[in-house]
Amino acid sequence: MGRAPLLTRDNVERAALAAGVAVFFVTGYFGIGRTVDPARARDLATALDRRIPFVASAVWVYLAMFPAAVSPLVLVRCPRLFRRTVAAYGVAIAVSLIVFAALPVTSVGLRADVARLDSGALAPRAVSLLYNLDPPFNSFPSLHLSIATLAALSAWRAGRLNAWAACAGVAAIAVSVVAVKQHFVLDAAGGLILAALIYAVVVRPYEPTLGLDGISPSRSRNAMRESTVADSEGSRRAAGDESRAARYASLS
Repeated sequence: MGRAPLLTRDNVERAALAAGVAVFFVTGYFGIGRTVDPARARDLATALDRRIPFVASAVWVYLAMFPAAVSPLVLVRCPRLFRRTVAAYGVAIAVSLIVFAALPVTSVGLRADVARLDSGALAPRAVSLLYNLDPPFNSFPSLHLSIATLAALSAWRAGRLNAWAACAGVAAIAVSVVAVKQHFVLDAAGGLILAALIYAVVVRPYEPTLGLDGISPSRSRNAMRESTVADSEGSRRAAGDESRAARYASLS
């Protein structure tokens, strides 16, 4: 058996859509983050933020968002659902960029003091690099968490069994964004709410079709089983109607 060709129309479309949304994110995110007036940025610290300890090792969970963001390339096989997922990403990025520009929030006072981090340990060095690369003004809503949530919900919609793992990953990422002091608790809540709203409008209306990619074997079997049960019930009803008609005919 030969290998399936890589340069199929579907794969080319997927790569183009993924590249397009990535370029949109990078240019918008860093473009706004580098030009925001710090004097306009607000602090959303709460008592809960002050009680959450800084955990340098949480940076590895935080960084797991990036492979999670591209997971629909593998987990979402149906082209129609994949297009909806990319559209959801685009809407989340667009809405977040508008909020970043109009109502900037700063995490400067939230972040750990880089000078006091252990430069000899790998996790603190990763946190220091993250702080240096990521503008501290693109905070509310947490786009990091919005994208991770949309990726998990899209996998869930595709009916993949490992969607449970994706959803558990979202919970871990939600903890990491506040533990690594990249986001306030309100940022994380805003990111989750934004993702839920976009999912409800953009992704959830998708309905898988039996026989197409994107519907899991278990859901296929369930659909076929339901169809078989419905056919059997219809046959029994038809047989009952014929029996009653025959009795009436004999009596008459």
